[in-house]
Amino acid sequence: MGKQLATEMAPPFILVAHYFIAGAIFYMIASFILPFYGGELNSFFLSPSLASLMHLYLLGFIMMIIFGAMYQLIPVVLEIPIFSKDFAYIQFYLFVIGIIIFSFALGVGGDYIKMLPYGAILMYISMLIFIANVFLTYKEIELWSITAKYILVSNIFLLIGVTIGFSIALDMIYGFGFDTISLATLHISTTIGGYVLMTIMGVGMILLPMFSLSHGFSEKPINIAFYLVTIGLTLFLFSIFFKSAFLKYIGIGLVGVSITLGLYQMWYIFKTRIRKQYDSWAKNMIASFISLIVALLILPIALFINSQKLLILFGFVMFFGFFVYFIVGHIYKILPFLVWYQRYSPLVGKIKVPMLHEMVKERVAIWQFWITTIGIVITTLSILFSIKFLFIIGTTIMAISTLLVIYNIYYTLVYGLDRLKGVKNE
Repeated sequence: MGKQLATEMAPPFILVAHYFIAGAIFYMIASFILPFYGGELNSFFLSPSLASLMHLYLLGFIMMIIFGAMYQLIPVVLEIPIFSKDFAYIQFYLFVIGIIIFSFALGVGGDYIKMLPYGAILMYISMLIFIANVFLTYKEIELWSITAKYILVSNIFLLIGVTIGFSIALDMIYGFGFDTISLATLHISTTIGGYVLMTIMGVGMILLPMFSLSHGFSEKPINIAFYLVTIGLTLFLFSIFFKSAFLKYIGIGLVGVSITLGLYQMWYIFKTRIRKQYDSWAKNMIASFISLIVALLILPIALFINSQKLLILFGFVMFFGFFVYFIVGHIYKILPFLVWYQRYSPLVGKIKVPMLHEMVKERVAIWQFWITTIGIVITTLSILFSIKFLFIIGTTIMAISTLLVIYNIYYTLVYGLDRLKGVKNE
């Protein structure tokens, strides 16, 4: 296959836009549903009600954005085109329908729980399509960067995780007698720790240097982290199967060291950046690092004292803190570039084209950041002290901030369309 520019091998912008727009909408929906969960502050961490919301949020928002980003970034990282763009479209529609059916059936319960397997099978097939698309793309790989290694291994963990999740969904309906708690632990650790976290660590080695203009740094910490997290997660999985406390703590320890090294690597890249201004992206990155550290401090305490409240707090800080800051911050960078490349790159030298920062309302992004942060702080306190009305206030503030994210996405997508129509008419 002849070498082409990585950007030329990327899929059509409309494909990536499908995932980003759907992800933003699911983010908004889940955030506006969250205030109604004030009565769940002292409930079981893995209750069906919380599981319904978390699947709507994690699959609809986080996984949707990651999938869209992967379709854009894999050609850049591997320097080869995605195996099948048609697979990506099929995956998208199956995934959206599956998420809606699955989350509705799990959340409402009653007779509607019978719909659960249908949503589960649609999501499972869509995930298998994505994983197959990635694996088939890797057949042509020549450049084995650290990011390429992270993406490959993370997709192996994703395959394990979604297979376990599908098994849990079937067991809930047909009662196969599985150990649900053990399987749920495996499902969470492989999908969140194995796929989402490893993907963020790997992709961060592309995105952070790109947007901060950092270069010339050592990649030794992230390389060591790759092997530690892979071994650590594998040992943790074996510990669940063999019920070995020794393997479990060794695995958790290795994953903890790996994440620490990953944080150090990301912070070092950020610290040595050439672009020093503290724009919305920089603020989100700092907040994401802090959120991850706080979440990782909460988790061992929650496990040691077996506190459901602290497990819920860990999940909240991790999912609505770290993931939101990291993903939203990068949406403000990735989406303008994609729109610019698709819409304006052919016009360079013919007309005055906009700068990337002009395609995002920075003031709106800053306001969104602070509103989100205020909401997260209030909600964290409400969970810690089990104050329902404070939870409703905090999560409502967070939900309002999602409207600003939606506005900025819309602003970027329609930026300059009227002007371009005038150019075409001329």
